[in-house]
This record gives sequence, structure tokens and C-alpha cells, in this order.
Amino acid sequence: MSKPLKRKRTIIDYFSCQDIPTKTNTARTTRRTMASSEGKSATASAGTSSGNVPVLLESDTSDQEAAVGEEEEDQAVELKKDPRIPQKKPSKMSSNSQSWKGIPLKTLCTLMENKAPKGPLKPTERHKVLFKTPYQYDPKSPPKVYPNYVDKWDQYHVRMPCSNQNEYPVNGKLRRRWDMIQEVLLGDIPGPYEFNEKVLSYNSRYMGKWEFSVLTSFVKDFIQKEERLAFFARGGTLSKIARLALQLPHLCPTPIPLLKEKTNLSLTLSQQQVGCLLANAFFCTFPRRNAKNKTSEFSKYPGINFNTLFMGPPTSIKFEKIKCLVNYFNRFFKETPTGTVTFTRQYIDKMPDWERDGKQLSALHVSSEGTIEDDGVGMLQVDFANQFLGGGVLGNGCVQEEIRFLICPEMLVTRLFTECLGRNECLIMTGCERFSDYDGYASTFEWKSDYMDKTPRDAWGRIQCEVVAIDALVIHDHKSQFRLEMVKRELSKAYCGFLSPGPADRALPAVCTGNWGCGAFGGDKQLKALIQLMAGARAGRDLCYFTFDDLQLRDDLYEIHKYLTSENMLTIGDLVGQIVDYGKDCVAQIRHSSHNDQELFEFIKLGLVKRDYSQLSLDGNSNNVQLPQNTRHPNKPLSYPGSGSDQIGGHDQGQVQGRRHKNDGQVAGRRHGSTSSYRSQTKGQGSGHESFSGQGHRLGGNKNASYAETVTGKHKEQGQSPGKDRNDSVAGALDWGHTPDVGHTDTSTPHKQGESDKTLSQTI
Repeated sequence: MSKPLKRKRTIIDYFSCQDIPTKTNTARTTRRTMASSEGKSATASAGTSSGNVPVLLESDTSDQEAAVGEEEEDQAVELKKDPRIPQKKPSKMSSNSQSWKGIPLKTLCTLMENKAPKGPLKPTERHKVLFKTPYQYDPKSPPKVYPNYVDKWDQYHVRMPCSNQNEYPVNGKLRRRWDMIQEVLLGDIPGPYEFNEKVLSYNSRYMGKWEFSVLTSFVKDFIQKEERLAFFARGGTLSKIARLALQLPHLCPTPIPLLKEKTNLSLTLSQQQVGCLLANAFFCTFPRRNAKNKTSEFSKYPGINFNTLFMGPPTSIKFEKIKCLVNYFNRFFKETPTGTVTFTRQYIDKMPDWERDGKQLSALHVSSEGTIEDDGVGMLQVDFANQFLGGGVLGNGCVQEEIRFLICPEMLVTRLFTECLGRNECLIMTGCERFSDYDGYASTFEWKSDYMDKTPRDAWGRIQCEVVAIDALVIHDHKSQFRLEMVKRELSKAYCGFLSPGPADRALPAVCTGNWGCGAFGGDKQLKALIQLMAGARAGRDLCYFTFDDLQLRDDLYEIHKYLTSENMLTIGDLVGQIVDYGKDCVAQIRHSSHNDQELFEFIKLGLVKRDYSQLSLDGNSNNVQLPQNTRHPNKPLSYPGSGSDQIGGHDQGQVQGRRHKNDGQVAGRRHGSTSSYRSQTKGQGSGHESFSGQGHRLGGNKNASYAETVTGKHKEQGQSPGKDRNDSVAGALDWGHTPDVGHTDTSTPHKQGESDKTLSQTI
């Protein structure tokens, strides 16, 4: 047997934490290890910590270090070439935009209306505060900190650069590393080469490995001479960043707990403290965070030191990232922020029974224009996260999450203390201020201008902006995402992010989201949109959805939502079954590509129509009724879920299994009694309409279906002809030709009872 061909590493692998074998049989740097930055595993050395844990020192770098530059270059190329990744920012939403459908944006609940904290901030067992409390926001000055530095050098807290136990070997002897850092940062740094040399003086094991070619090229070739002089001048931006970093023991005297997996814990810092921590990241001072071996202490944490941003081949993406960060620090020094930020790790150990969930979908606003950060003010905004928060923000990654971290740099501090997200976990970031505006996307991203965030603050001094980081699965096989376990995983992840950690005594802000888990992650847009709708409904939130200039998705999402909430009110459990059936009946037949002739929304809608047609057939009221053709591929038949198999109109129905339930005689067909045509009037006498299943056949074959139960009783209904009621229902169900005006809510009039069979056939 011949050996399988080696495949080239793609952007999907870059995001998926997977090792791809190369021609040399050596594992290249994975997404997981890149997120942990450069270096090798920590090794035991002299001394013990306060928690009786041996003091660990970083060892020499591994051979994988040499592959970083090549990986970074490959990632930049893939960002540009991957057709699934947009190369421009979505269109801006105008004040009189007509690009939306559903309910108006202004009717959605926001943070400003509800959920603002009352009373002063106080710490609790599950909420740690790193400054003096009780605290009430004062816009004139930052929160006050405790006077004495407390050193905790253990596995439960951030290992701080200023710790007395942070030691480094110099000439065969251990030296306090903070002393070395202070000597460097108190001196002058006249240029990029000197900056590189100074940083390596307290990271000497990376001598010859850390070459800050990106920063050097940025300074020499990308910015103007005046900007370069202002940046490196005595008292300039770089000098101020160094002084801010040196205030670490004074601004952050309280130990910073790690937000570890399977914990529910909130952490509140002042914006001034966040700036100080990021200044230390800029100078690469955090110990133990450069190791990349999977057995190292922080292998399950993202990288925090900025060395990966400054290294590798110079690219325009990295230049623009540095501009975002420099703008943040310039704003910080111009006027020190006085607010606070809160980071909440949320873990849900018990999830809903998705297959039996009886909740129905909530309200929807969907627009082809606009962005989450620009137009989702006051809502719960979704960060399409990597398992390691920030993704490739300190590398060449530059899609939704990375861009959000760049324009709101305070989010970068989460990489310091947040362990990679688990299956039922998310991180909620509250109060992160926006400092930059941008243009472009992916390979065309560029810093545009300074941005003044005018979002009001709450009583604790936090910008009223909540961003939740939820990581979607990376899809290598298109068919796999429709399997039940995959659907439940994504539902649980989205539900964890959308569920409010506080008491649900008020209406919750709407979720503002978009094509989560699509693009480079490979998810199906219709599936991910439906999953977010279901998770939002279960969590008690409406949904605001931006389709990233995708007009077709806007229309399709609005139509299926309208269909499932006003005409055929399916529950979450029903929809889970429909998705799984779609995977079995349609997607499973795909062998060599991810292209499918029939999309999920069409499958769901036609399945409901087929079920209602079966009702008409049993009552003898189906004359001249034809099912819709495949609009995308007219020469190919459609699959219909949920009703069994009859010879209908030449459609090859394939293998279809039907379900009928006797909910008080009420026909359910996966909807457990929620069918719009019968839900109030069908009482059911006798055994009602029972299920049948069989092998589908084309027109002209025999009806080869075995009834699961004998049909007894002709759907007797109280005081009404069953034919009229069912005709009325199917006419409404098939009226998908009606589309309300763009930019307006639906005001269509439902079909009146007693509509004739002629009207029905015309509607179909």
C-alpha cells in the first residue's frame, strides 16, 4: 500500500491546534504552541516558592524556534488566499439604512436599559477586586490600590516580573530578575536595535533567536522620521511605556489569580493597572511565558509577551498592529483612564437537554450592513474566539477576534491570566474601552484613526460594553458538523456564552453576533446562525445578526426565522432533529467536496411542507397540489424530512423517516403539537393520524410504505371540516413567495380559514 500524501498546512490548521506532518517528519509549530509564545519547557532549579513549589527557570529554546519565521510567513499568505476569509470590512450602516429585516434595532434590549450594577463595588468569593473597595466610580481619578506589595509565587496566581522569587542565571549565579529589568528600563533606548538588545539582556537564553526584524522595519521603513524621533526620544512614547512598566509593584500590589479551567470567577482591575501590565508585556518581562513545550507550566495559556509580534518576516499586518498598540499607549499617556474592567470566566457543568428542549425561537434583527463593534452598542457582543484567547493577535492572525483585541487593547491582558477555554466555558469581558478605528480585514487590515469611545459607564466605572469570547469548532470535514454530538457541542458553547451569570430578574440585553465559526473555521453559515438563534432563545435573549455584506444569508435567515416563529412554531428540540436529519439525508451523500445541492434552511422548510401535504393526502384534499422544485439546482431532486415517503410529483425523496405523535390526537411531526394549523382546534377523536415510513420512489412506482399504525378515524375535529383547516394551514406554510419590504417589520396578513383549494394550488 502506498503511503498517504502529505498535505500542506493551511489557515485551518493554524487555528485548530493540530500538528501536520511535514516531509521531514518533524512536527511544525502548532497553533496551540504558538499561542504559548517561544522557548522551551521550564526546568527545576534552586529555591522553593511560598507554596512549597520548586522555583522553575526557563531552559534553552528548542529547534522549533527556527520554524517561527516560516510559519508566520505561511499564515500571512494563507490569510490572503483563503476564499472563505473576507478581505474588506463590512459596509457601514447608515442612519436610514434599509439593509435590515426583522424587528428594529432600537427595540432590542441593551445594557443601558437593564443589568447596570447598583451600589458600590465590593469583592466576593467569586469576584476578586485588585484595588481598594468599596468603590464608587470617580471620573477624576483612578481607583486607589493597597499600599503594600503581596508576593504570591505559585500555580494559582500570575508569576509577576517584580517577584523576589523571579530569578535568572547570570554567569553561573542566580540574580533577581526585576533588578535587571529596572537597570534596562531606566536607561535610554535610542533605537530598535538597542530595544532588541535591552530586552535580550534579561532574556539572554533567546540571544540569536529573538530578532525584532518587524519592529526594526516598522521604525526604519514604515513610519515617518518625525514619528520615529518622537517614539524613541528621551521622554517619548517608548520611554513612557518603560516608566509605566516599572510601576508594576506599586500599581499591582495585589496577587492576580489565574482564571483556570472549570472555575466561575470574576476579576476586576482598573484601566491604569491594565495599562501597566501591557507595558510589561511590551518589554517581554513576564517569566515562564516564553516556553512552548506542551509540558511547560503555561502551555495551556496564550502568549502574553510581545516578542512574537516583533519577530518574523516584516508584514503590513504586523505594522498596522503596532500602530494600534502605539496609539493606545499615546492615549493612555495623554489622559490616564480612570475606569475599571471586569473579566468573568463562566463554566456551566449542566447543559439543557437539547433534543427535548421545548423553547421556541426569540426575536431577530438581521442586517447585511454594519459590524458588531460599531452597531451593537449596549448588547452582548460576540468575540469569535480561539480556544487560546486573542488567537493570532500577536502573530499574523487578523480576523474578527484579533481585530477586536487590537482596537480594544485592554482585552490583551486576558492572555496573562486566562487558561484556554474548555468545552462548556467562555470569558466575558466587561468595560474594555475602544481606542482605534480601522479599515480593511484580514490581509487588508489597517489602522485608520484614533477613536473616542463615548459609551456611557456604569456605577463601577466600566464602559457599558460586554464582549463574550466563545470558541467554535474547527471543521475539517464539512459533513461532521451536522452530527448530533457536534451540534450539541456548539449549542452548549453558545449557550454558555449567552447565559447571564447574574440573576435573571430583568430583561437581558440582546446578543449581537454574526458568522461565528465560519470563514477560516469552516462552519456552515446557516447552521451556525440557527445554533445561535436556539442558544439565544434558551438563554432568554433576542438576537442581532450582522451577515458581513451577505445579502442572501440575510434574506434566508429572516425567512426561516419568520417561518419557524409565525407559521410553523418549532421548538429547539425539533430543530435539533431537523439538523441531524439534514446531515443524514443530504450532507452524508457528499463525498468529494463541501458543496451541497440543498441547503439547511430549504431542507427544514420543505420538510414541513411535505408533512402537511401528507395530511392533505390522507384526507383526499391534495388534488393539483405540487411540491416546490429545487430552486438552486432544478434538475436535481429535493430531500424531505419527517413525513415518510409517497410518490409525489416526480420527486425522489430518498430514505425518509416520519414521526407522528398522539399528543391528544394533535398532529406534531417533530413539533410535539405546535403545528400552527392544528394547535388550537384539533382535539382528536380515535387514534388520529399515525406515522408511516418507507423507501421513497419516483413517480410511477408503487407506494411501498408500511404504516406503523392503522389510520383509524378521519381526523375528526370539533365543528370543522378537516379539509378546510388543513388547506388553510398548508397555504400559509407554502407562502414563501411573500417577502416584506426591506428595512421594515413583517406586517403580512395570515391566510383566512376556509381558503379554497384553488388558492392553495396557486400559492404553491
